[in-house]
Order: sequence, then structure tokens, then C-alpha cells
Amino acid sequence: MENEKEKTRCQKILLTEMEDKKMEVIDRKFKFIAFNPCKGTIYTEKNAVLFLAKDAGLLPTLDRYLKFCENSGCDSNHIESIELLMGRVRRFQQEWGDKLPDTNTPCEIARCIKGKLED
Repeated sequence: MENEKEKTRCQKILLTEMEDKKMEVIDRKFKFIAFNPCKGTIYTEKNAVLFLAKDAGLLPTLDRYLKFCENSGCDSNHIESIELLMGRVRRFQQEWGDKLPDTNTPCEIARCIKGKLED
């Protein structure tokens, strides 16, 4: 229990530090907080990118990433985790469909293209 409290405290500190450092927003389309439960790390739009499972471009992107990792000597666990991820995305798209990505609402155009990030 004490370990969990410490992890939560560290996560809050990390988020505060990221805000304080005025890091550039990398993913301007989405605002998010992602938590790695194994490492206790937190990611946001300032240090990560979000792809949706329905995105028709995701499987080709993951395939290219897989090849990069294989050619770069990533360990077999990482390779297997990408392959399993691709299988889950494939099943999702078969069941729920896929969609060509777009950035076409006035808000998305303002944020993603023009850099107007007001909340």
C-alpha cells in the first residue's frame, strides 16, 4: 500500500514538472494521460502520440515499426508484444471496422495545423 502511495506521489510530481517545463505539445489532436502500470510512468500529449485502433493507417504503421525494431536488435519480448498488439488491432478492425484518418473539424485544424492550443 505504501508503495502505491509513493507511486501516485511520483506521478503527480512528473505531471507538475512537465507542466512547469512548458514542454511543446507533440500530439495536438488529443489531450490525454496514459499510465504504464508496470513502470509507473505517465505520458501525455507532451511526450507521446495517440493512435486510435480504428485508424486504417495504424496496422501499416505498426508493421513498419516492427521491422524497424527487428532490424535494430530489439529484444524478442518487445518484438512479440508488437506482434500481439497488431493482432489485437486487426481483430478490433475486423469487428468494429476501420476509418481513414482525418483532421477536418475547425477545432482540429486550429490545433493541429495552426498550433492554437487554447483549451
